[in-house]
Amino acid sequence: MVRINKLIQLYNEVQSQIDASNETQKVLAQQITSGTDSNHWWETTLDQLNPRELYERYSHFSKLIDLFHISRSKKIASASSMLAPTSPAEDVSTNFPPC
Repeated sequence: MVRINKLIQLYNEVQSQIDASNETQKVLAQQITSGTDSNHWWETTLDQLNPRELYERYSHFSKLIDLFHISRSKKIASASSMLAPTSPAEDVSTNFPPC
């Protein structure tokens, strides 16, 4: 009898966790769907922003531009390192057999 009561208690605990998880899922789904009706940050015109929001937008775009420049520089560096010899022993003129 004790074992059955313990199993019932465990079942009730698991069931309450499942119910809580389902409620959380419903709330999150509701938040996601309610957010689709609002304007996205890129749809807001600059003249509708206050000075703090303008500064934040400028800061985020500056960071984004910096990331683009870093990414571009890395791609250029990797492309040029593939073309350039890495040591004098790999010079193109010394790799040809003598005529």
